[in-house]
Amino acid sequence: MTEDKLSHYIEKYHTTVFRAAYSYVKCREDAEDIAQETFLRLYKSDAEFSTDENVKAWLIRVSINLAKDMLKSAWLKGRTELDRDIPCESDKESIMLDCIHRLKPEYCSVILLFYYEGYNVKEIADITKCSPSLVTTRLSRARKQLKTMLLKEGYYEK
Repeated sequence: MTEDKLSHYIEKYHTTVFRAAYSYVKCREDAEDIAQETFLRLYKSDAEFSTDENVKAWLIRVSINLAKDMLKSAWLKGRTELDRDIPCESDKESIMLDCIHRLKPEYCSVILLFYYEGYNVKEIADITKCSPSLVTTRLSRARKQLKTMLLKEGYYEK
């Protein structure tokens, strides 16, 4: 892969890769490290991609795998989280992202992929390596939990 092509992918997909990692590790610095490692792996990879969407899906999958590996690592155990801040364009978006990030990682990731990245259920199933019915179930449960959180905090009315 050329450096120009890598720069193009970094510019185009950095936010997506960061969000995928952040949905698991819940730490800005760790998510940045994972994003950097993800793009490094893309640069070193011999993989051939037919479309930019295939690259995007590959990057998300690698990012999620690296995040899961980090969560399993002995180094991470015993650490405390310092910052859960993600830059947002509005207060509403900030509140919504805060609620999304309080969901279980498997719910958080499907919500982010569906609403923020625009993937459909089948594409999310391919990326997360689970069945479309499981993705649909996770989306439904995540929506219910988000609604409950927003109702409890007074940001959503029946």
